Amino acid sequence: MRGNCLIVQSGGPTAVINNSVVGIIDEILSTSFTGEILGAAGGIHGLLYETFHKLTDITAQERYRLRWTPGAALGTWRHKLSSDDFKSIIEVLRKNDVRYIFYIGGNGSMSVAKAIDEYARVVGYELIVIGIPKSIDNDLLGTDHSPGYGSAAKFLATSVLDMKMDMASYTKNSRVSIIETMGRHTGWLAGACSLAEGQTDDDSQLLIYIPEVPFDLQDCLSKIVKANHEKRNTVLVVSEGIRKLNGHLVCEEDLEYDVLGRAKLGGVAAHLKDIVEEQTGISTRSIDSSIWQRSSIVLASKTDINEAYKIGRVAWQYAMDGYTGVMISMKRDVSIKNYHITYETIPLKEMAGKERYVPQEWYDAHQNTMTNEFKEYVRPIIQGEILIPMENGLPMYKVVY
Repeated sequence: MRGNCLIVQSGGPTAVINNSVVGIIDEILSTSFTGEILGAAGGIHGLLYETFHKLTDITAQERYRLRWTPGAALGTWRHKLSSDDFKSIIEVLRKNDVRYIFYIGGNGSMSVAKAIDEYARVVGYELIVIGIPKSIDNDLLGTDHSPGYGSAAKFLATSVLDMKMDMASYTKNSRVSIIETMGRHTGWLAGACSLAEGQTDDDSQLLIYIPEVPFDLQDCLSKIVKANHEKRNTVLVVSEGIRKLNGHLVCEEDLEYDVLGRAKLGGVAAHLKDIVEEQTGISTRSIDSSIWQRSSIVLASKTDINEAYKIGRVAWQYAMDGYTGVMISMKRDVSIKNYHITYETIPLKEMAGKERYVPQEWYDAHQNTMTNEFKEYVRPIIQGEILIPMENGLPMYKVVY
């Protein structure tokens, strides 16, 4: 099928999302494809308002720099689409003869990709739609893990190690540090911090709380006080979406909502800091890892980067084979000892809008930490270090918009 290709980045950015863009471009340029390669400026905004970047002529050097640039280089935008919006999108695609669309994003993005694919079929517009997973939350169904998660996991586990060393420097009194991670409904990010356990010989206590398991405040306080009596520091890692025993968010006062109608979470670490200090008298610090956990590429996982790039190349191959209405899925081969991933597809209708939760059996509710099974799942994904292009002692980044 002739026509042009459009790449869309959607949702929250990651440290490695641009690798998928470059992977698509590199694979296309290795073929006889004669159409234009376009990038939607500002994600879905570009689709609605016909603002595209021309990516066909991006040089090899520019593509290389993009691979080592965090954030969404094409731009992204959160917007709740109406039925009229989908009609406008098809009109824009038809006007620009776009016959291939690659939608890089998370749960909401896959739902949009599914809707575009279905609408195109209804109106009879020949279009191939391929979803490419991206999520630091790692909550996409139908794939072993999502590109972006490995690097965020590595950043957070390293941050916990650094914090433990800082706290161990003070020998007079024990302290408490509370780290807040992203994770609205799932605890994959908070859980990754468990990789810091046993990495050093300090005796600090590490407690991890995830949304899948109700948060018991009194039990948490008891464990903090016990460690304090033993002159041990405590590091608490909390997902932003943890909930009380009654099902309510731990920090839900004065919540605001985004354009998609979702509560804007955040502030649980600061909220718990006040409670811990008030009820125990122990010096406590709160740290919000905020956008650093998704945007830091200096500590990115080489495995994560390579997989994000590879999945882009594979996406074009599947498109050339006529696949549409699917997301590229990563499958872990557990039959062999060494970590190995294969790339398959899953229909968007089977996974869009659904979430993948941390299995209950991977969480030790008594010790408030993750099991060895969880750690064995995450550890291969964070492997490998990188050297990024530097200038004047700082990273050299590249943006398209």
